[in-house]
Amino acid sequence: MAHISDKVSRTVGEYRFIPGYTREGVSKDTISVKALLTKPCHSRPQIFLNLPVMSAAMQSVTGSGLGIALAQLGGVGVIYCSQPIDEEARMVREVKRAKAGFVTELEVVGPDTSVDDVIRLIEETGYNTIPVVEGDREKYGRLLGIIEGSTLEDLPPNMPAHQAMLEFRMESREEMSARAKREASDSDLSRVIGEYVDYGIAGISLREAVEIMKGPGGQKKPQEKKYLPIVNPDGTLKAMVFMKDALASKEFPNAVVDEDKRYLAAAAFNTRDHEERIPALVDAGVDVLFLDTSDAYSHWVDKCLTFARGEFPAMPIIAGNIVSREAFEHLVKHDIDGIKVGMGSGSICITTDEKGAGRGLATAIIEVAAARDAYQMKGHPYVPIIADGGIKLGKDITMALALGADSIMMGSYFAPCEESCAPRDSRDGRTYVWYWGEGSTRAKAWRGARYNQNDFDEGVESRLIAEGPVEEKLRSTFSRVYATMEGQGAANMTELRDSRVELISDAAMAQASPHGVIVDSQQDK
Repeated sequence: MAHISDKVSRTVGEYRFIPGYTREGVSKDTISVKALLTKPCHSRPQIFLNLPVMSAAMQSVTGSGLGIALAQLGGVGVIYCSQPIDEEARMVREVKRAKAGFVTELEVVGPDTSVDDVIRLIEETGYNTIPVVEGDREKYGRLLGIIEGSTLEDLPPNMPAHQAMLEFRMESREEMSARAKREASDSDLSRVIGEYVDYGIAGISLREAVEIMKGPGGQKKPQEKKYLPIVNPDGTLKAMVFMKDALASKEFPNAVVDEDKRYLAAAAFNTRDHEERIPALVDAGVDVLFLDTSDAYSHWVDKCLTFARGEFPAMPIIAGNIVSREAFEHLVKHDIDGIKVGMGSGSICITTDEKGAGRGLATAIIEVAAARDAYQMKGHPYVPIIADGGIKLGKDITMALALGADSIMMGSYFAPCEESCAPRDSRDGRTYVWYWGEGSTRAKAWRGARYNQNDFDEGVESRLIAEGPVEEKLRSTFSRVYATMEGQGAANMTELRDSRVELISDAAMAQASPHGVIVDSQQDK
């Protein structure tokens, strides 16, 4: 006979905050939502988020574009693993390519590369500015010059590559040096430019690079270049500074970066091809790995984590998903750095409908957080919890954090944003994005099964109305989070957990929304 519990499975939407004392000095301008992503560990880097959110590792959600955008804002995007290994590794490299405005992961060509191959490279990568180097391209050989995609469009057919690039279409290093020196002649950068001409700009700051590109007076002119190469003393290419990246790095002070000032990159792996996928992701420069499985309380996960931790002891690893105390106590034996909590609560997840298994997210968070706190009381490190599934509103984010989660993972929230990798189409005068579950038929057919999936679907396919930039959406959402925290007198995440919350009845929930009136919307006017 089954072990029967009288516990009722609850969602975060069933709880409400009891207003606390609004303290002086606690406001949206002073509240901190900085959160742990990985546990403290002497042998691995401890990772913090400045914004406690991450995008789900889903085909229709997180590619390199959303990964970069979230890292700039203080969160993290988890690149999906239900795709070829080399494609996922490429996405990781694209996130890591920015180094506080200094791009160190570059696509380069040699003078013998055909024009057709250069054009193909530009089309495949989306990069329009390609360095031309001589010698070792793996380590970036001696810089010869820069070629821009727009200069190749009107080339006659069958023109030899060296003639096209070196004689006609490439700005040579000597030309760039002369331009940089000329543009900085009236400023305090003559010393820097002297180093550029003779020794390479090994010590140039981002501010100085931007000033060089802007030219005298600090005003960018249409004919001036939007890039600046950084070279080593021996003339080999070290990095590139692009005006767009440089300005972005100044625009996002809360960005999460590694010790080399490159954006934080996260990527998922599975229990099927982890022995090949994990090494490729580590080689690409990933900062934290996520085990992506709907049920992490299994012997398949044991085998996978044993390999991952044994082969890569210095790599932060987050595992999930789980919903119970027993699963937490089992997983932490693998020395993992964080745990994802949630099963069956996502907007396109039908696991509970199909299998009769799952748990309300609030109940799962409360029980796993209690197990985590008991684990810490025994002298073990604090293990951060990620609430995953069915969260879309600011009030639900705040409640999940108050109940014991350290950060939030969302899918349908981020899919409509313009930086997501969801396919788009237009109909009825609107633009829609396609959003589907990783256990759906489309996920299995699109890039192959994520792991050994069942013969039946555990996810559905849907459409969402396309939205704008993720920055705007998160700003609006977190204005509500800050307002709730201010009302609780909570200046940070630790104090938020001291909030008083209680269950709300269906009747009270109905009264919390407009009722007994006809709402007059702007659309009706």
